[in-house]
Amino acid sequence: MDKKMLVTLRMIVLPERRSDLLETIRGMLEPARVERGCLSYRLYEDVEDRNAFVLVEEWKTQKDLESHIRSDSQRRLLALTDLLSRQPELQFNTVSQTAGMELIDEVLHRTA
Repeated sequence: MDKKMLVTLRMIVLPERRSDLLETIRGMLEPARVERGCLSYRLYEDVEDRNAFVLVEEWKTQKDLESHIRSDSQRRLLALTDLLSRQPELQFNTVSQTAGMELIDEVLHRTA
């Protein structure tokens, strides 16, 4: 069984290039979301630093993620590094199990 892939990309944009970064990424969100195997593709702004953003991608399989990496959309994302104040932080994680609120209920109701 293929495991889900979770990708996080943290970017600190130069203040004067913030609108350029947002405009470019906004144009990439919907096309990425309709790619085969995309479960989620979202951009978040850091509430403590308005120039810090995290792009979170969730892919059904590693093969789907690899297909996305080869896309024009990904090439445009890589070109955005010129707008950043420092090197972006990128993480690829393989997810073997996912839980929701049931985990909290289980932990809270488990006897120590």
